[in-house]
Amino acid sequence: MRSWSRANDRAASFDTRYLTAPPVEVASAMAQHRASARPPWLPTWRRMLVHLSGSILLWYCFVVFMVIGIRVDGYGDNRTGPDDYRDLAISVLVLAAGIAGTLLLRRWSKRPPSPRARLAEWRQTLTALANGFESRPLSRAPLPALTARPAPRASAFPRFAAPDAGVEFGDLVYRTGLHGRPVAHSYIAVRLPSALPHIYLDSLANGRAPGDLASSVDRSQRLSLEGDFDRYFAAYAPDGYATDALYALTPDVMAALIDDASVFDVEIIDDLVVLSTPIAADYSDPAAWTRVRTILDGVAVRLAKRAAAYRDDRVPSQQMRPVRLIGPDGRRLQRAYKSRGLWPALGRMGWVLALVLLYAVPAIFAFAGFMSVIDDK
Repeated sequence: MRSWSRANDRAASFDTRYLTAPPVEVASAMAQHRASARPPWLPTWRRMLVHLSGSILLWYCFVVFMVIGIRVDGYGDNRTGPDDYRDLAISVLVLAAGIAGTLLLRRWSKRPPSPRARLAEWRQTLTALANGFESRPLSRAPLPALTARPAPRASAFPRFAAPDAGVEFGDLVYRTGLHGRPVAHSYIAVRLPSALPHIYLDSLANGRAPGDLASSVDRSQRLSLEGDFDRYFAAYAPDGYATDALYALTPDVMAALIDDASVFDVEIIDDLVVLSTPIAADYSDPAAWTRVRTILDGVAVRLAKRAAAYRDDRVPSQQMRPVRLIGPDGRRLQRAYKSRGLWPALGRMGWVLALVLLYAVPAIFAFAGFMSVIDDK
């Protein structure tokens, strides 16, 4: 796999003609590729309506059958009378209508998105293809970085990748915490020609509370860099690797970061550099593609040159190795605590609990109420 610096023989700027091309031209070009821009697992508000409808039906059954059951057991001397059969028949008819409506809603939810939304997705997909990228959405976090920490129901969409150049970018959405709050990040990831020590640059200008994303990083590893860099980023490197971090973050790299990526958190982990900002990008806007290209040609190329020349002298016989290694102490930043996996686990538990409350609880009680109605002693 080539790094971006070696594959950087492309045009000086991205080809964004499909973002403003006539809809007929976009549809014709998309038909030639015969590709779908939207993955089937992507949540939509239509599918949410289907779940909501199903849950409402179960709760309806719970309330109706429990009320009729209590009336029969408590006031009818365990005998089902004509009024009970009438109410039960009406309830079953209402339930049948609700089920029919839910089935129609489910069928409607599987229809393609609106023409406007579909056209916007096609424009993005064609723009990616025109510049050597492919649309490759994922239903999981794609990166081993702080910006893509494990979380339930993580996804990357849109996600554009050029594996031959070691580049991908898009929007990463995941849910964190007990209640599954959605968090969106726009990210750019570039494969470097060789590994570097673990370095994290926490942006102070992206509107997020400083240290919020990297809350598990031990603050004793913070570095102070040259010039005004500390006004834009809080830098972290493993203990004993401050000099190595300065080797990677040369003045020209820091200048490119300040000029072109000041709103991005930057993480170098192994041979990967990941830039992310807590704002989803709009890839139907040419400005989003221009920003990606600027970062690839600026920050990414400069870091790739430093990585290609870097060697960790703490590892013996580096000259004899086909792949340069990083010493154990420099591979990962020290954590302030070890509960990184707690919130994802709690999030999954909360999701399961929500499903139980929405479906299992009303279904069980509805069945109990129904059995009490038909149990005519």
